[in-house]
Amino acid sequence: MQTLRVTNSQELEDFLRGSEEAWLFRGQTRHYTDDKGEVSIPTSFQRYGCIPPVMFAWTHYSRALIRAFSGMNYHEVDLGTSQAILQHYGWRSFFVDLTQSFSVAGWFAANQYSESQGIEMCENFEEDPVLLVVRNASYQEVVESGNIYVIDRARLESHGLSIHDLTDFQIQEGTLRFDSQKACLVEGKNGRLPADTVIYHLVIDHNVLVDYYTQSGISSVEDVFPKREHDFVLKALLDIPWELIQTKEQFPIPMYRRGLELPEYDYKFVKHLGSYPTLFSGFWVADNRGEKTSPFVGLPFFRLPKIAYFANTNDDFEIGHVTALVNRYEKFVVELDGLINVPEVAVESEFEKGIYVERLSDGNVAVSGLVVHHPGHVVSGVGVKTGWVYKMGQPGWSKLDHPEQCPCNNDLRHILQFAILRHLNEALKHEKMSQRSALDFVHNEVEYA
Repeated sequence: MQTLRVTNSQELEDFLRGSEEAWLFRGQTRHYTDDKGEVSIPTSFQRYGCIPPVMFAWTHYSRALIRAFSGMNYHEVDLGTSQAILQHYGWRSFFVDLTQSFSVAGWFAANQYSESQGIEMCENFEEDPVLLVVRNASYQEVVESGNIYVIDRARLESHGLSIHDLTDFQIQEGTLRFDSQKACLVEGKNGRLPADTVIYHLVIDHNVLVDYYTQSGISSVEDVFPKREHDFVLKALLDIPWELIQTKEQFPIPMYRRGLELPEYDYKFVKHLGSYPTLFSGFWVADNRGEKTSPFVGLPFFRLPKIAYFANTNDDFEIGHVTALVNRYEKFVVELDGLINVPEVAVESEFEKGIYVERLSDGNVAVSGLVVHHPGHVVSGVGVKTGWVYKMGQPGWSKLDHPEQCPCNNDLRHILQFAILRHLNEALKHEKMSQRSALDFVHNEVEYA
């Protein structure tokens, strides 16, 4: 790696004249090295580690949003594209973030990230106090020289690392973060970018950086991190319900955090909350089955953690233990410990919370969605939405075209509902369910239990 000092605009222009097609590691306000003295560019997973339940949730929503807005097959969304959302919107990935824009790299090299926790006291729509915990993020301009790293693509390829050019990902409207940042992702090797792929380390005077990126049209954080009104992925991630923070000592005012926590550059305080956002406090249909006429009275409930939905698969799976449940009970409910936001759902405040399984009169089995209406902090309704019908068999069940099936064209919704049964089957097989009562079974990893 060659280190070059750039002290004026002419020197920068001279360098860029032969580097128009270069890929760059996003600029940094400091230069980091490892214990060998080589440049250190680790993946975010290498720096912060992986939390599987959160990783599965981020991966699901990234794929679901890509599918909803682009039409791509959920199970065929490539790793690079799904990791792009994780990386750019606030979670971690196995990749290193690069850019094809020197202006973007320059902006990051001249501005330092900071984050603070905000606790906002608001009122729900019944005027009761609630606390919202927010990750407030910002970038502040620094006066020191910035650091930009030029990457050799041929050397990346020689290491056999997968490379994803995110500028190839096209959308019809709006602006995504990785589009604004002209982003690329490259797979890490042993958790970091190989040092020999960095061919230049540019140390550039602050004023030179600022002049360059402002002339290119970057003048504020919004030019690199578009606001939620313009970035539909960000807006959809922020639509995911807030969740009650559980503490050992009960606090008199309920405190909530986002279902997917992410740094917010444009958060605006709202004193009086309405039906939006949804504030989930651990409601269980199993504990609120309704009057004697309710279809849920008298049914066994099997409570599972949300990961049963997020860690899904489209592969065939063993289902013998679930078949035994159908033969024993005829119908039952699998309830998750949280709310699932379905991007294509047009009904405000409607979320999925599990599945309703029922043997039909013809011997086949219907797997339908358990849905709740949850405006603000209130559960206003619970019901079942028609699903798909299956023929039981061994080792698996097969989907049927059936007159009682849902007529919608959102196949994914039903595929993911059915996939919950894989986790139920595994939980039964490995004895992870405990029985609270004759009609209440709880997985040992559920929250709000």
